Amino acid sequence: MNKFLKFGSMLAVLAGLCIASSCSDDKKDLPDFDPSKPVTLSGFYPDSGGVATKVILNGDNFGSDPEKIQVYFNDKPAAVIQAIGDKIYAICPRKPGEGDETGLVNCKVTVKVGDKSVVADKPFKYRIQTVVTTVCGIVGAPDDVVMGSLAQTSFPPVTYLAVDNDNNIFASLRNRNSYYNNNKVILVNEDEDVSRLLIPDTGAPLNQPCMLDDGKTVFIPTDNHNDYWTMSSEDMWSPIKHQMKPTTGMGNFDIQFKHSFAMCTVDGYMYVRDKQGILYKFDPETGLTVQVAAGLMSGSDSYTAFSTKNPEVLYLAYTNNHCVYSYNIKTGAHTLIAGISGKAGYIDGNGASAMFSEPRQLILDENDDMYIADTNNHCIRKVTPSGKVSTVIGQPGKSGYQDGSPEIALFNRPFGVCINKNGIIYVADYENQCIRRLAIE
Repeated sequence: MNKFLKFGSMLAVLAGLCIASSCSDDKKDLPDFDPSKPVTLSGFYPDSGGVATKVILNGDNFGSDPEKIQVYFNDKPAAVIQAIGDKIYAICPRKPGEGDETGLVNCKVTVKVGDKSVVADKPFKYRIQTVVTTVCGIVGAPDDVVMGSLAQTSFPPVTYLAVDNDNNIFASLRNRNSYYNNNKVILVNEDEDVSRLLIPDTGAPLNQPCMLDDGKTVFIPTDNHNDYWTMSSEDMWSPIKHQMKPTTGMGNFDIQFKHSFAMCTVDGYMYVRDKQGILYKFDPETGLTVQVAAGLMSGSDSYTAFSTKNPEVLYLAYTNNHCVYSYNIKTGAHTLIAGISGKAGYIDGNGASAMFSEPRQLILDENDDMYIADTNNHCIRKVTPSGKVSTVIGQPGKSGYQDGSPEIALFNRPFGVCINKNGIIYVADYENQCIRRLAIE
């Protein structure tokens, strides 16, 4: 069928569905699901697409109540918009499986109504598309901070990121000329097309921000002794400086080079590791601190995040040792996940056969897939829960600046990554002085 005729016929079906569902004041004009009869699924169109593709499913005995109908692409539920007995209008979900080397996912399509279910006899061909664009920042701009619309926004090198539930991105900025002066924190909101300066001079550099589990408060560690900063939406993001405090029996302590905070939902504590390889946790309300473990890769910077599916597991990217480990806060097990400790390089592969070069900030998505800014390889890497390492985007060993698909996109020493509630990944592209947007759809 001519693709334009096919598109036109789909629009006609969608219009028919909307008319049937919205123009009838009497629900008995629409067919009900009959539990004594089977549900059938004769086909769907289009037969391929990506995230948010509108799909019409044909069959029989669907009923007309979208709330009673479930449609799945593999194991991912689709949004069911309308139904009129023999047709369902649904929206394809985001990334319903892992793609092959070309990004293709063959999706099993399932319809469930009541206790009846049926599977289509052919797959829906889902194409994963990975694209990077620039949110804000200007390559080679002076180190002055310019705030306003995103098109106007420019700043010095950007290091680490966090994002809240309202898609406010918090970015730490690094002063190249004076280590302990004029480091800053900004807020960027892509939806509102605006940037704001939150902290004009933090003194010592700020490192990886972390959102409290309320999604409203950001904690930011510093390189300076026991200091850290907090900002909350309830206080209009006004910055407050705090100090980690020793608990009884700890004596005085000095925790310098705190590169990363990670919030633990198991015990409600914020975790931090210093460059001496000591892991601490502190109460977010009081700052009272206890030591958790020692001997965790002393001498290396580290960046951390807790697992989304196993929240007792803390992942650590050891920058100077070019590897990723996990640490179980219940058992104390410290386990290599990927990379070769002490050896920099670039290899995609499984576990200890893979190689990184100065990995920094890491985040985990809803499937516990890890995304890491692999700084000196100029790439964003992915690590699955089984330890399989792949390159998401960027040209290994080649620095530059280019938006686009994985075949052409370029970064220049990315430091940070964060992920919002819709699965969009933001990248702190350090040398390019930009915040980039990575959509995997």
